[in-house]
Amino acid sequence: RQALALLDACVRARAPEEAARCAAPDPRRLVPLLLQAARGVSDERHWDLVHALRVAGHAP
Repeated sequence: RQALALLDACVRARAPEEAARCAAPDPRRLVPLLLQAARGVSDERHWDLVHALRVAGHAP
């Protein structure tokens, strides 16, 4: 639960490109959690993060 809260804060407070970099240590686990957090913010944030993840090489 704490990890989800941290990822949620990351998605809300950082630019999508910065949030996408958070996935680097474990993309398989972190990309879905980041996307879930972004959906909770807004559709626009979700799609911005999807794009940033693709650019970073972590295509969802």
